[in-house]
Amino acid sequence: MSVGERERATLARVVETFVPGAPANAVANRIVAELEAVGRPKLVSDLVLFLRLVEQPLVNLALSGRPRAFSRMTQAQRERYLLRWAESAVPLQRTAFQAVKRLSLFVAYASSDGERNPLWEGTGYARPALDPPARPALAARPTSAGDTLDADVIVVGSGAGGGVVASELAAAGKHVVVVEQGDLVTEDEFDAREDKGAARLYWDRQLLATEDLALSIFAGRTVGGGTIVNWNTSLRLPEDIRREWAMAGLDGMEAELDAHYEAVEARIDVDLDESVRNGQNEALARGLDAVGIPWRVIPRNVSGCGDCGHCGYGCRRGAKCSTMRTYLADAVASGGELVAGCRADRVTVAHGAVSGVSATLSTGGSIVLRAPLVVLAGGAIGTPALLLRSGLGGSEVGRSLHLHPVPPVPALYDEPIRIWSGVPQSVVADTFARLEQGFGFRLEVPSALPGVLAAAFPWRDAADHRALMRELEHAAVIIPIVRDREAGRVTIDRRGRPVVSYRVRGMTRRLCVRAIVEAACLHLAAGAREAFTLHTKPIRVRRGDDLDAFARRVEESGVGPNRVGMFSAHQMSTARMGGHRRASVADPDGRVRGVQGLVVADASAFPSASGVNPMLTIMALARRNASRVLAVGSARAPSARPRSL
Repeated sequence: MSVGERERATLARVVETFVPGAPANAVANRIVAELEAVGRPKLVSDLVLFLRLVEQPLVNLALSGRPRAFSRMTQAQRERYLLRWAESAVPLQRTAFQAVKRLSLFVAYASSDGERNPLWEGTGYARPALDPPARPALAARPTSAGDTLDADVIVVGSGAGGGVVASELAAAGKHVVVVEQGDLVTEDEFDAREDKGAARLYWDRQLLATEDLALSIFAGRTVGGGTIVNWNTSLRLPEDIRREWAMAGLDGMEAELDAHYEAVEARIDVDLDESVRNGQNEALARGLDAVGIPWRVIPRNVSGCGDCGHCGYGCRRGAKCSTMRTYLADAVASGGELVAGCRADRVTVAHGAVSGVSATLSTGGSIVLRAPLVVLAGGAIGTPALLLRSGLGGSEVGRSLHLHPVPPVPALYDEPIRIWSGVPQSVVADTFARLEQGFGFRLEVPSALPGVLAAAFPWRDAADHRALMRELEHAAVIIPIVRDREAGRVTIDRRGRPVVSYRVRGMTRRLCVRAIVEAACLHLAAGAREAFTLHTKPIRVRRGDDLDAFARRVEESGVGPNRVGMFSAHQMSTARMGGHRRASVADPDGRVRGVQGLVVADASAFPSASGVNPMLTIMALARRNASRVLAVGSARAPSARPRSL
């Protein structure tokens, strides 16, 4: 189903309703182009159905009391009409509202043909001056449709797990080929543009979400994976989670894991030297100090950081020690090769052992990769999808999905904060990490640019949202990283694309509600004049207000699907390691059960949610699993140079 001219005209009216003054036709066309580029036909067909539905007078009579097509309503009527969708008791209506709201506001505020977007006027935001780009650290191997590549090891994914495994195995003399679905985007292409960065560096052009759109999912999809787009937070697994994983059957969770942490930290320059506090981190620390809650400085994997604050869209100066600049470069230097823009479709098996991977190039056509060992490191969404397409791993594949759901809490301060400027994360509070049976949340702050902020902020009408955006320079956001007990699931659709099903419920729901309240109170303790939630109808609390009454209102409103804005930047546990066959996909060394020569080495292997930013633990466990592969001789095949047929 395609978006015709009539639907585009209606979409332009939708955009105009959300953002008067934006180039509505251009934004509408860009929205259509983005959805088509994602390659999920259902997204386009759902949009078309919505746009056709809102033009039906009889439907609108039932929804708004006016038998008038949406495009024939006044601005005020359109605003009230859309709010009815936003506040509907029908989940599909709330989902539709959130879809068009986020798309309209993100595209309108993130896009710019030149240095400035007219909508940035009054927000305080300006794109930073660009540093000279760092020299690229590696190059991809040219590959053509029909090629066959032979290797000792195929590593699927090039992020925190894949990069480390590739380096370790290549250093041991194995011929390694790394397959990455995303493109190789080098430093000269990191230009601090939110729209371009979203399109090139993230899964589904930063539009990935749970099936019901209730929770946005940020996941890197480029050479270097999440290490290209994350905020450099480098935290070790807490001791209580180590004990929990040991009880799940993983050995070596103390001294052995520490040795792997130390090696990784040395290679990616993890230290506290460049963990300076920007306005947001300073506000969080001030609020914590005011109420007597301890905090600590976050170690970061950077060297020569320029504090530009645009870490989520790649580091132009090469200061971020991503796998692209460290472990992948090491792997290539040791004779390994990188194939970028290549989706691993299936793991191939012969006589109970893996024989390689069949893959599709983004430029068209397929290739075959042959090796006796395949390491899966495509992330907790990509890895289970590949296992499901391959019919491997058993019934636990895709289950036990943990997302660390984040209910952000913004606030407005008298002084400028500039959320987009400086080190994204340098302060973390652990006090609330073990509230119920070892589950809780940690408090940090994010980095964010105008597009994401505009899409996330509540919209009651165009004037209210524009007034809020004009306060952007004074806005700060606290993000509770909630360790979720209840789990979701990754499945695949008819085209083999991953589908994420997840619902915030039970203990996780209680923790999210508590986190929202605590974050808002910390804002006020830090001197904010007002904090507010991201509910469709935001709950506001100001200095001097009754905090108990605020807490009751948050509890009553809850965190139901598409009633409050939430996101995830950490996806875990969909191909778990463990000692219990019925509860895990892989054994404690990461070897997938039921087939020889298949190893998992990414966050999907986590037995449960890590409770902290997972990058460092992914890398340490990947190094651990690589060392065990070498110890048992899982990659004994003689080295063979790749060849094209």
